[in-house]
Amino acid sequence: MRREFSAGGVLFRDDEVLLIKNPSGVWSFPKGNVEKGEKPEETAVREVLEETNVRGKVVDYVGEISYWYQLKGEKIFKRVKYYLMEYVEGEPRPSWEVLDAKFFPVEKARELLKYKGDKEIFRKALDKLRGSAP
Repeated sequence: MRREFSAGGVLFRDDEVLLIKNPSGVWSFPKGNVEKGEKPEETAVREVLEETNVRGKVVDYVGEISYWYQLKGEKIFKRVKYYLMEYVEGEPRPSWEVLDAKFFPVEKARELLKYKGDKEIFRKALDKLRGSAP
């Protein structure tokens, strides 16, 4: 059994959220493995930029999810820390790692998210976002 530790971002621009279409064809949040010597929040910023061409800034910690998956017959336990991010610059353009990257209105994003963990993180991110509004 292998373990992976990743970090990702839930990035908002106005009333839209940034999603990526992963290689399986499922819309999700950009994320990637934390590299040696890197803080999870640095990983989140780097991965969002690498996968989507959009630069964001960490505003707050959202939460962590974990799940099992299989790759080439190997069972992998993955933990992912997510951060609430605000838009800085850039237009979504998918990297070689993802099939697509786009901003979606909040309600449309809610419909597109399929994974239980993503739905939970999105709800928490929206709660934090709305809680920080005046």
